[in-house]
Amino acid sequence: PIERMACESPLLHAPRNGARWMPRKLAVAAALCLGVLATSAFFVSGEANKLTASMPRVSPRVALSCPRLCGMPTVSSIGKAPRRLPHLRGGAMTEIAKGVSFDTVAREWRMKWSPDADKASLVKAQEALDEVLTEVKAIPGVKSVQRVVCGGCLDFKVVTALEADKFGDWEGSEFSPEKKFLEKVKGIEGISFVETQTYTLMPM
Repeated sequence: PIERMACESPLLHAPRNGARWMPRKLAVAAALCLGVLATSAFFVSGEANKLTASMPRVSPRVALSCPRLCGMPTVSSIGKAPRRLPHLRGGAMTEIAKGVSFDTVAREWRMKWSPDADKASLVKAQEALDEVLTEVKAIPGVKSVQRVVCGGCLDFKVVTALEADKFGDWEGSEFSPEKKFLEKVKGIEGISFVETQTYTLMPM
């Protein structure tokens, strides 16, 4: 096919009109180069199509299911018995993937506060936390309760970390006193974007 392309090149039948037309040998070389380039492009395109076809297809619904996609505990999976590894501190580690294990699960309450009125919403959010703090610390299996405040992004977060094997019991109680705390902060003027999230939490 390449020889035919070269023979049928219109450059070979062009009239020789001084320096405006390329010599016959140069025209043949140019046609051969074009043929090689076309063949290479076809081969690369075919390989790219094979690679695309071999990649797993993830639907938008699956992509948005962060906990399941990451292999982290969810409402339906937290009570099941996952694969466990021996832990140096004497407990049991749960393995999400090779080299990724945990023994602590945390529940985060987060919201945005307003700097208006001399940060009144931040003050009231802290007061709401103080009202339930003793109750939160008394939850069986609690390892720590941390508060995060950002003056730039205006974040207010409460992170309660539990032993992984105790987290399911707290989840069964609807993370009490979560509901009471969230209802309190939602009624504070200047507080917005009240959300919750569950994730694993490990020191590195």
